[in-house]
Amino acid sequence: MAHTDYIKRAEGFKVEEALLERIAVITNTLQKVTVEGKWDYTYAEGKWTVKELVQHLIDCERIFSYRALHIARQDTSALNGFDENQYNDYAKEEQKEPSELVEEYLSLMRSVYYEFKGFTTETLTLQNQVAHYVVSVEEIGRLMYGHSLHHLDVLKERYLNEV
Repeated sequence: MAHTDYIKRAEGFKVEEALLERIAVITNTLQKVTVEGKWDYTYAEGKWTVKELVQHLIDCERIFSYRALHIARQDTSALNGFDENQYNDYAKEEQKEPSELVEEYLSLMRSVYYEFKGFTTETLTLQNQVAHYVVSVEEIGRLMYGHSLHHLDVLKERYLNEV
């Protein structure tokens, strides 16, 4: 899914409202994973476990949050992309308890909400180069919303068998 598709998922929301709204939805889904005991489950050979998926969301939350701050503070140096599979290879999420992964992710999402709540209207319009595209602070927030909900949909459909 392209970044623009993630960004479009937040249409109709103020960016900080979207970032706050997702926390309850994600919390409920991760509680279902715990109840069903599916943290080490993968739906197909070569696919991530739920722990790996949540670690991916944590990594992306940190990276996207830094990118937004970098641009908001008017640092004009270009930002690099990253390889999520390489990050996953070195994450060591299997050493974490599911409750720790959940708390880490929820804490990050709350922190990101406050980060974006503190940005002015003008700050949200600031842009910079990230890898091969130009993006604004606001678009990064919308991307964060859409990216997390995209993976939540995958989690519900393929790991929890919800339609």
